[in-house]
Amino acid sequence: MLRSARDRRRPRAEVRTTVTEAAQATAGAQRRSVGLEDGPIEYPTAMASRIASRFALPSPIEALDFPERGNINLHTFLIAAGPPRAPREYLLQRINEQVFTRPHSVMKAMMACIEAQNRRAAECLTAPEEEWNAIELVPLRNGEPYLEHVDRRGAGVWRLMVKIPEARTYKSLGEVAGAEERLFVAREAGRGLAIYTDLTAGMDVTGLENPLPGYRDTRVYYNQLRSVLAGNRSVEDLEGLLPEDPTVRQSTERHFLVHVSPAEYRRRVEDPDLARFIDLARDSEDFGLTLLREMESGRIRRGAIHGDTKLDNFLFSTRTGRVKALVDLDTIMPHTWLADWGDMVRSLCNVAGEKERDLERVQVDRPVYEAVAEGFLGATRGATEREISLMTDAVQIIALELGVRFLSDYLRGDSYFRLGPADPPDLNKTRAMVQLTLFERLRACDAWARALVARLSAARRSEEPGCAS
Repeated sequence: MLRSARDRRRPRAEVRTTVTEAAQATAGAQRRSVGLEDGPIEYPTAMASRIASRFALPSPIEALDFPERGNINLHTFLIAAGPPRAPREYLLQRINEQVFTRPHSVMKAMMACIEAQNRRAAECLTAPEEEWNAIELVPLRNGEPYLEHVDRRGAGVWRLMVKIPEARTYKSLGEVAGAEERLFVAREAGRGLAIYTDLTAGMDVTGLENPLPGYRDTRVYYNQLRSVLAGNRSVEDLEGLLPEDPTVRQSTERHFLVHVSPAEYRRRVEDPDLARFIDLARDSEDFGLTLLREMESGRIRRGAIHGDTKLDNFLFSTRTGRVKALVDLDTIMPHTWLADWGDMVRSLCNVAGEKERDLERVQVDRPVYEAVAEGFLGATRGATEREISLMTDAVQIIALELGVRFLSDYLRGDSYFRLGPADPPDLNKTRAMVQLTLFERLRACDAWARALVARLSAARRSEEPGCAS
């Protein structure tokens, strides 16, 4: 749990922001940031204090660095406002428009998601042990829900959120001490996804835009692999491969092309270490498209999914350990909740992590898989039987999909998952081999996983039904 903002005060000269590859265009903010006007340069916390004063906050207002910021929205600050003896804490954040090029769409989806959670929570979450919190946005003093400001760096969208109290996060299950405690956290993460999915199931996805055009479109990823394996280097070579949607096409076009020299491309595409993984990816395409076909046929629902269900986006109560919230609502998009489920289980049950070079160590942690499934199926009220029957497939599909993405990116020259200065040049090759190996391991335990889901689903049906979506 974070200490109080007042206890974490330090001299402004020591306050620094950090920069990741996704936000290199704003690298000048690594040490200092331009103010709201075209005036003098300020330290980030001074800028944040002035921006926070535009929101409906009590005085006095103080801004501090927030080391727990994520890797995308780098301009994130802890704000303390109100009586000095008992200030309330908030998070001030600028949406990274280098990553999310349509920030107003991001905010529209975020606000709809918050409204849906609050509306359904009032109807469904009546048990005394429930601690679920939806994010709360603080409006501007003029009543607007967020701030758009234009300065010499361009237009920026800022939002202010109440910092959810008595909550903590985990970067990975490895941070949790003890096997039983790790399984408890995994079970709670599964329960949290079920709560979130049921609460948002009624959202209208009409007009909901994908904040990252092409993201989670398995056909796009396979067409990129097909194009890269053909060695295509110009748009003229991409007949029949590019997406029809002009926005998706514009966003993804360069990732259909090879960007390394012919000699380096040959070295990569003819790498004997990758030969069987290339064959595995190509041979598994039909299976990889299963979720898309199911949505397109109408056999499963298309809802407003979270889009990034890694463990550190879940908040857990510091009092009880129970799941408290699912945060980081920047990637809400139309898809099936099975993609959220598959991504969460894929990441949690991979005991080796995503950069392991010894592929023998890439194994499926079955107790963790089981715990997440117990949490989800014990809490969901809206999942259909058809969707539940695809839960095992979904975990495999997302591992395969991510493997295809890493593989294509390595072969074309790392144009999407860009490498940092300290990264090895074959990092995306390693990542591809890990995910495709994990896909194989998940396929190998398919019968066990299906029996598990069937058992837990039968137990769910035997219980008294709760509040359905």
